[in-house]
Amino acid sequence: MLQRDDLTFPLDEYEARLAAVRRRLAARELDAMLVSTPENVCYLSGFETAGHFAFVGLLVPLEGEPACVARALECPGVAALTALERIVPYADGDDPMRAVADLVCAAGLGGRRVGFERSCWFFTAAQQDRLFAATADVDWRDASLLVEQERVVKSAREIALMQSAAASASAGMLAGIAAAGAGVSEDEVAAQMHVALIRAGSEWPAIAPFVAAGERGAIGHATWSGRTLLRGDLLFLELAGCRRRYHAALLRTIFVGEAGPRAREAFAVVQEAYDAAVATVRPGVSAGAVDERARAVIAGSQFAGAQASRSGYSIGIAMSPDWGEGHILSLRLGEARMLEPNMTFHLLPWVQLPGEGGVGCSETIRVTQSGCASLTSGVPREPMIV
Repeated sequence: MLQRDDLTFPLDEYEARLAAVRRRLAARELDAMLVSTPENVCYLSGFETAGHFAFVGLLVPLEGEPACVARALECPGVAALTALERIVPYADGDDPMRAVADLVCAAGLGGRRVGFERSCWFFTAAQQDRLFAATADVDWRDASLLVEQERVVKSAREIALMQSAAASASAGMLAGIAAAGAGVSEDEVAAQMHVALIRAGSEWPAIAPFVAAGERGAIGHATWSGRTLLRGDLLFLELAGCRRRYHAALLRTIFVGEAGPRAREAFAVVQEAYDAAVATVRPGVSAGAVDERARAVIAGSQFAGAQASRSGYSIGIAMSPDWGEGHILSLRLGEARMLEPNMTFHLLPWVQLPGEGGVGCSETIRVTQSGCASLTSGVPREPMIV
């Protein structure tokens, strides 16, 4: 790899990541791996783009230098953001699988076992079929989630970027709260959140902020749609800040004027569930146990059955369409994986109140040696009335 000192991380961190992935390849008796998940390509090389709808592949051999296949338009970005020495372009109208097949052949991988990410959203079944047909002598093996298993525990440098992202998220959330009030539109709240988020140093987040007033807050992933806030509304606000593709997210529920007793009770239950989860998080505890503790609080209240999702998910490096890493690890029932120091999660027990809105209060946390610490502590967690 090229000797550079202007990348997101020092070269030795990228080299350590590649070495760890190669150890996993060797353990599975693979001679190379074609990495196509955008976050994994970024993790191993530093390359990021909003144009990952066009195929990008990073071929990582067990020995030797990795090489990247990318759309010609994206190749200057690969050169600018990575230390990769070999970048193979393909033109618009060309089949990128032809370029990948040529690269695999040039690497001498005929007759070898090569991993690929079968579950990658951006490596379609049609593309896979064409690649396998063009490389019939290669023994392709599904290696989905191999790279992700390295990503789930963060380095100190990754945590530092997430802390920066968390500061911008807090600024965006405070701006949204300050803008809210009866007679204000969801659009204005969203606009102020965006302005503050960017001014505080956030780059483009993988998902736009969620801003949903009143009954719309009970709709999963609803965001601003021109509704005017009314006195008595619940306002559901959720966003993530981003630094060099590393995210930190938080959620708050705001009361527009005086909230009704049911909404206040829901908020108290969610807070209790959050506290129960925090008290459970520590190395050696299963991810499922954390969810179980939080879920038990909600299940034992009048809102039993109102939690429609997991209690949290891994978060870190991300590109659209998701800011989370829940496919790697989630805090959900039955998840047996044990927590480790420097795992990071968006911890978000919440409930849906049909006809009224969504109620939640979340933080991005880091697992420490003895428990956990919040990265997004810049916004008060008590009920807020605007």
